[in-house]
Amino acid sequence: MFRERVFAIAILCMVSLCACAQKISQAGPEPLKRYESRQPAFTLVKPESWKVTPEAAPDSLRITVSAPEATSVVQVYFGENRQGLNSLKLLAFHAGDLRSHYPDLKLSDVTACKDLSCAAATVSYTRDKILLKGKSYYQTDPRQVVIRSYRAPAPSLEARKNMLLNILANIRLGGGATQPGRAAKPGESFTPAPPIQVALVPRSAPDGSLRISLPPDWKFLGGGGRVIAGAPGGTAGFLFTLFEVMPSNYGVQVGPNVIISPYQPPSALIVTAFGKFGNRNMRVLSATRDMQTTAACPAQSGRACEAEDIVLSWVSPEGNACTGSFKVINGRPNMIGHWFSIVGGVWGPAQDLARYLPMLEQIAASFSINDRYAQSYIQQGLARLREQQQRTQQAMKSLNEARADNQAAWEARQARKDAQEAKWDDYRRGNTYWISEMEGGKVYKTDPWGTQDTSTGTRYEGAPHDYVHFEGQNPRHPSETMREVSSYEVQQLMGKQ
Repeated sequence: MFRERVFAIAILCMVSLCACAQKISQAGPEPLKRYESRQPAFTLVKPESWKVTPEAAPDSLRITVSAPEATSVVQVYFGENRQGLNSLKLLAFHAGDLRSHYPDLKLSDVTACKDLSCAAATVSYTRDKILLKGKSYYQTDPRQVVIRSYRAPAPSLEARKNMLLNILANIRLGGGATQPGRAAKPGESFTPAPPIQVALVPRSAPDGSLRISLPPDWKFLGGGGRVIAGAPGGTAGFLFTLFEVMPSNYGVQVGPNVIISPYQPPSALIVTAFGKFGNRNMRVLSATRDMQTTAACPAQSGRACEAEDIVLSWVSPEGNACTGSFKVINGRPNMIGHWFSIVGGVWGPAQDLARYLPMLEQIAASFSINDRYAQSYIQQGLARLREQQQRTQQAMKSLNEARADNQAAWEARQARKDAQEAKWDDYRRGNTYWISEMEGGKVYKTDPWGTQDTSTGTRYEGAPHDYVHFEGQNPRHPSETMREVSSYEVQQLMGKQ
């Protein structure tokens, strides 16, 4: 759980100071409405026309809430702290990523906690000729990193800040009914959801070079010993293909299976290859050299090669987070610099991979091609993918517990802040509240003119019942000295009744 720091609750303080503005925003032409996501599980409030985009991966979760014109944005990111970052290093990494897209990025008002567990900065940059400005808040602990941020066009930021902060402060993780693939909450037993069961349909390449069995709704493209098949939206699929790689295109247009690049090891080549198909955020989760295949290459292909088993994560063009396992075999460049890469493997949705693995195994087992080594490559990749899934499943459980701790700390700080502000507000208005135990918890309210029985409305005017002189003596039972409480405590007591 994050340790309490004054700075860490700065964003919540701003929300509370703008409570009136929040009421105005809710009464405006587009009121805030509750939004619930079941997988991944979270809730928030937003204007009805605003879009919510979650991006879930085994070790991270990003929630983006954006206006229709996409210039006003609220975003929360949770991720594992694998590198042991403190908040300032996290800020630096985040700023570097933003600057790679927006070269005019400027940071100002940078502040940090003494123990570097939290930091904040004002951010501004230009996107599509529009100057955007906002604030980013960074939190770190040994298990996870959290980035909360908002931005809007600079001229309208002040007008929208209250609403943006309201959205940001009301993003709640968890909630909703139990769904397949949902990570377990702290203290809850983790029960895997049942696997996907689909009757597979045999498919063949038009030229007879390969056969494979697939779900009936999967797209299939095969021929020349190459195949790519995928579920709608790219959430799962099977791939076996060969890429030709040249150091230059020599001034001519090249096909989709041709890559222009100097020699790259398999773990770098696969990132380049997947980028050609519109995927993004590619990340190699593991890469293991296959010495047996490397040694067999000269006899099988007539040239030296380099082989690796790779587990890769990425986001598809449709916005779906995927994880897959691939065998990648690179033939070394020839005399003129040409080389090739064979890529084969399977993938599934990162958030629900365990349910897809049995079906992917059936698909891989059904794959038949003249190359007797191809099928074993895919099966080896599946075994490594299952090992990776077991590791990431535990990582997701740990991350979910860290998110819950962060959420609990956030809400506890909010409650303490509300209580402190209620006491200050009571003092400023000249109000005190008193609980009579003798009368079963009845509440008396004192103001600058006297004391009122809140149950009956009876008032006791002037000294000694006014705010300045009243010391808690029960007006009806003078022998009792009542207990003083704040307006916040009164609200909590009323809420429990």
